[in-house]
Amino acid sequence: MSAMLIRPSSGDVLMPHRKPHLPTKICPVCQRPFAWRKKWARDWENVVYCSARCRREKVSGE
Repeated sequence: MSAMLIRPSSGDVLMPHRKPHLPTKICPVCQRPFAWRKKWARDWENVVYCSARCRREKVSGE
């Protein structure tokens, strides 16, 4: 019997380890959750958008 690689429904590549303890936030533009990343370590309190694309597409009133 051959082994099948099962991928998560979100399209992410299946990683050999999980990091369930990382904090998450919801992006106000795309409404998707995004997790803490090492490059945001010093500035996590001020991170609002999940990506540069969402930052560019934000509502001008914010």
